[in-house]
Amino acid sequence: MPEHGMSEHRPEGLIKIANTLLERQMNELISDIFPELTGPQFVIVYYLHEHRDQDIRQKDIADRFYLSHPTVRGMVKRLTESGWLAGSSKADDDRRQVLLNLTDKAVQCLDREEGRILQALDTTTGMATKGFSHQDQKTLVSLLRRIITNMSRTNR
Repeated sequence: MPEHGMSEHRPEGLIKIANTLLERQMNELISDIFPELTGPQFVIVYYLHEHRDQDIRQKDIADRFYLSHPTVRGMVKRLTESGWLAGSSKADDDRRQVLLNLTDKAVQCLDREEGRILQALDTTTGMATKGFSHQDQKTLVSLLRRIITNMSRTNR
């Protein structure tokens, strides 16, 4: 009898399992560097750090990571309370939109730990793609991007 549920034989089951394992590994490595941040909080902080030359709004984070607006709002609130995000300013084009800015302390911490952060990312990628050729890795990224594109079209 064929299995109709989410199993390890279906793409969605395998993607979920891989995501859980990747998140677990990254959370462990990042918690050694920034014990006060959760994995999802780190993703937002690091994204803002990588794009600090751009105006990033809460809506941009929600859209980029496919998160709900209340989820992002809660994370931003906690990051502000813990001193990672500065009091946010309003976007010129829409006063309802809040711009996200890292505090000076956050930028200094991220700059200081850049090597360890990159090592954590490389370690996780290396574990996940062990035995993959360079072409296998490129194919994997291409397929994942295609899945994201396909699913984002149906969920927007």
